[in-house]
Amino acid sequence: MAYQLDDGEGLRPGLRRCAREQLDRAIEELTDGVRVDPVKAVHEARKSLKQERSLLRLGRGTFRGEERRHENARFREAARSLGASRDADVMIQALDELAERYAGQVPKRTFSAVRKRLERERAATRLALTETRSTEAVVDQLRSARLRIDDWGLERGGWSGVKNGLLRGYRQGRNAGKRARSEPTVENLHDWRKRAKDLWYHVRLLEPIAPQAMRGFARDAHHLSNLLGDDHDLAVLRGSLTGKAGQVPVDADALVGAIDHRREELQSDAFFLADRLYAESPKAFLRRMHRYWRAWRAQTDAVQARRPAELAAAIRP
Repeated sequence: MAYQLDDGEGLRPGLRRCAREQLDRAIEELTDGVRVDPVKAVHEARKSLKQERSLLRLGRGTFRGEERRHENARFREAARSLGASRDADVMIQALDELAERYAGQVPKRTFSAVRKRLERERAATRLALTETRSTEAVVDQLRSARLRIDDWGLERGGWSGVKNGLLRGYRQGRNAGKRARSEPTVENLHDWRKRAKDLWYHVRLLEPIAPQAMRGFARDAHHLSNLLGDDHDLAVLRGSLTGKAGQVPVDADALVGAIDHRREELQSDAFFLADRLYAESPKAFLRRMHRYWRAWRAQTDAVQARRPAELAAAIRP
């Protein structure tokens, strides 16, 4: 099923269902997918764990005590133990896009030399994943986590269960964007990307409350996350060039200049998009979401109330 609440579904059963689905996907990738393409499988599993943790953040108001914090820490450690297996893959993709965009401005031999080094790193990563048993340990952890979902002490349902997480996520993203704009360090931009991704996940989970409006909002949040993700990939690529200069048998200055130029473009696009995405104050954003929620619940309640009468009329002789 989709990563979202269903019409007529209570918050607590909806959160449990979505949480199970994300863990099922991660387990499937780490048991079946890892045999086909271990790097892709690990990446997809880490993605599912990110969505799992974002779900916990959205539903922070419904968890009892420290339970949410403990679960979040377990999922974070599980993702970390899988490692950043796709660094070489994403750097190769970023490099290829630069080669197309800056053809004629950066020598071809530079792109070729850097790509060969990244391909060696990618091959080493794939070999390490196939030779270690780290994924098996994570699968065991995730299976145990799935069993715990039924025992989650979810107390508050309805709007009261999501309002604090939704407000906090939007406010953190807005503030992270301001920090990144005033001081665009790699760390600040990467932190902003994580908060933009949270907003994307939260809006996806709540899409049924106002489908058209939320889909458009989710598209913008996703696009912002992608812009910042592309920027981070280039920052990682730049660091690999400047930090391992002796391993690149060419002068990479022109390539570093192209990276810096492209990062400026991506950051500019991200800031303009953020002006629209975070145009509302956090309180105004929350009020709008609450109005959507109330209208959604009123409509689903009305539909549920109609169904018995409609069914009786349909079967009446």
